[in-house]
Amino acid sequence: MENHIFSRELVNKIADLSRDIYPVITDMDTDVTYLPEKTALFFGFDSQSYEHFFEDVLIEKVNDLDIEEYTEEMAQRLKGRRLSEELYIRMGNRDKNHMMGFSVEFMHYRENNHCYMILILKNVSAMQDIDPYTFLYGQPRYEKDIARYTKECSRLAVLEVEIDHIDEFNILYGTNFSSVIQKEIALEYIAMMDENKTVYHMNNSKFIFILRNADRKDAGRFMNRIREVINKTNIFNGFKFDFDVYSSCIMLKDYHGETSTILSKLEYMLDRAKERRTRELLFFNDMVLVNGQEHVNIMKEIHSSVLNHCEGFYVEYQPIVSSVDGRIAGAEALVRWKSKEYGVVSPGMFVDWLEDTPAMYEMGNFVMETSIRDAVEFRKINKDFFININASSEQLSRPMFGFEVAEILSKYDFPADHIWLEITERCRNLPIDVIKSVIAFIKEIGVNIALDDYGTGSASSQLLVELPIDEVKIDMSFIKGIHEQKKKQMMVKSIVDFANSVGMNSCIEGIEDEKVRDYMQGYNSTWFQGYCFSKPVSAEALKKMLMDAH
Repeated sequence: MENHIFSRELVNKIADLSRDIYPVITDMDTDVTYLPEKTALFFGFDSQSYEHFFEDVLIEKVNDLDIEEYTEEMAQRLKGRRLSEELYIRMGNRDKNHMMGFSVEFMHYRENNHCYMILILKNVSAMQDIDPYTFLYGQPRYEKDIARYTKECSRLAVLEVEIDHIDEFNILYGTNFSSVIQKEIALEYIAMMDENKTVYHMNNSKFIFILRNADRKDAGRFMNRIREVINKTNIFNGFKFDFDVYSSCIMLKDYHGETSTILSKLEYMLDRAKERRTRELLFFNDMVLVNGQEHVNIMKEIHSSVLNHCEGFYVEYQPIVSSVDGRIAGAEALVRWKSKEYGVVSPGMFVDWLEDTPAMYEMGNFVMETSIRDAVEFRKINKDFFININASSEQLSRPMFGFEVAEILSKYDFPADHIWLEITERCRNLPIDVIKSVIAFIKEIGVNIALDDYGTGSASSQLLVELPIDEVKIDMSFIKGIHEQKKKQMMVKSIVDFANSVGMNSCIEGIEDEKVRDYMQGYNSTWFQGYCFSKPVSAEALKKMLMDAH
């Protein structure tokens, strides 16, 4: 094979290849495949020459969900068919979620009259603008486009659509079920696009659509088409699924404001749609008319504060105590915001709608660095002190998050095993494989993982089983009225018993008074948290509490 492969013509073919492109060259007369070193290294192959490569070797690198499609489509291409049709398959070495585009060309080599098939594998996932799960544009491309379109177009309709609870079907039909559905829906969305419409995949269940030169009626009609598409694709493998679809829209006319706030406004209205459980398309413009400008101004100022190095944000700490003797063992870091005009604004006002925006990443890292810096001082008083920090879905969706954690720990020389990252039910919107890869790195550097608000959503059990969880935090909703409710008693007992049996810590939240504290001590959890011991306090106040305890 090698005597034939290194012809000038084929070498030029390989030399023209760019970054993130991997060639595979097969002699169709001998069925021997040659892999350039770059391709062999990417896929983790030990050799650069194989027989029966596509049937026996490359198939091992294909994502299980795509094997059937790969087998059928590759068989056609080996016969010289469907060469002009696009083909995208998820594959890779350890991580089989790289979306690879297949491009095939046949050529005859005159000297030996052999026919060679040149397969070009293009790693679409490595392109920053492309989402690897749906092959749609992702959030980075949205941010570029919205900035450009607001300058070029006088009228825009921007819609956000969420298919709620789609990941819950993973529990019944496998952890990758939602990815299959998302891919099917994405293909339908692509077919709806024209020169005035663009679609973006923001995370596992949310999509953004930009309609140029559109009015309110256009937006409404387009949303009806989206619902038709989702209803059409809700039958899979013979099963019919009912999805809750929520949507929001903002109409922009001669817009000259900050484009970074557009997504925050859409998120805000999407949360309102879910609160109301309405299937109507909610317009941000209507909210301004009904509620006045104050809500809008608060949202805008909070968002600007994040972009301005988190100005106005600060952290308070709620102690976590031993369930045996009530001594302070650690604390949970809780973000707060205050401005001269609005005073202290409740976290419930801004955390939910910031959660799925890029600004949440910056705010989350601010909270992490602030709390670790403060915890250095806490540990000077109590060397065993630990700090719990909430990790948002926006943080866990980014591969660089683990490196950010490691960098902050190194900066303050803080022991990793005294950090507990709390992940919540909101993380259900992320593909489980994405969460796994980020958490695997975080666990590798020694950080502990806690599952917050356990039991409040159907994805909690899946996260508990799928992820390397070290602690379960039982939501306060199970504790309220527990004295009189047998079901709550049995639920909490079963969770604590499970944690104890598998070597996990457990923390019962919502211990609001001495009566609840005394009652819950019989459940043998590791930690308690609640107003019985302390409300959230400033760093200085917590230092005083620690000193008083010693």
